[in-house]
Amino acid sequence: MKILQKLLLGLVAVVISSISIQAHEFWMEPEKASVEVGDTLKIKIKVGQHLKGNQQPYIASWFEEFQILDAEGVRPVKGMQGDMPAFAMKVRTPGLQIVNYISSTDNMRYRSKEQFERFIKYEGLKGVLERHKERGLPELGFREDYVRCAKALAIGGTADGEDRLVGMPLELLAEENPYVTQKSSLPVRLFWQGEPISDIQIRIFQAGEGAEESTVRTDAEGRAQIPLTSSGFYLLNAVHMLEVEQKNGAVWKSYWGSLSFTYQ
Repeated sequence: MKILQKLLLGLVAVVISSISIQAHEFWMEPEKASVEVGDTLKIKIKVGQHLKGNQQPYIASWFEEFQILDAEGVRPVKGMQGDMPAFAMKVRTPGLQIVNYISSTDNMRYRSKEQFERFIKYEGLKGVLERHKERGLPELGFREDYVRCAKALAIGGTADGEDRLVGMPLELLAEENPYVTQKSSLPVRLFWQGEPISDIQIRIFQAGEGAEESTVRTDAEGRAQIPLTSSGFYLLNAVHMLEVEQKNGAVWKSYWGSLSFTYQ
């Protein structure tokens, strides 16, 4: 009965996901940013906009990689189809818990010129509209493939440790531990295929009443400073676009990198 309930829950989530598939952000959000060693760390996978979105279940076909990195090393996240939250594992070792998720490739079709232009402007993607025109691509009806590369930082017992690269195609790295820093900004670095990438917009979301979204761009070394204006949950989001010509009609492929943490 429990398995059946989870499968039914997963089917419901598929419907929810299809409704929200064109939503902007995809992120992981711990139910509690800090838990004790031996306790269960629970992390929700969410998709939506402006930190409001639908929760997604554990569905094996929806991801290429889902794993946790702690003091013992890397191990895959295991769950049952339909599990929500998608991540629920006991903390084995004290220190920073790094969880990452690479989605399977999905795609969407643009139904209007304005839809594509709004997306490009919102994500600060320079040169994409110009290249779209230069390539002689249609203004509507074309497809875009996309892959989500999400990372969440949480605490197991203590906040010791540092964020590390886990090998995602597009990856945000916190160059200082947000759980122990005493500074008013967090240095981060954006990597594409393991190399720093410059001049990419990072959008900053912060939970809490009155919190406003803001953006920064990476410098020549892929670095940016994230203002830490108050304590609470933060989500950083960046997008990188590639020109492609796929059999499914996709002419662009986007990679979405996110990093979430709680500043205490």
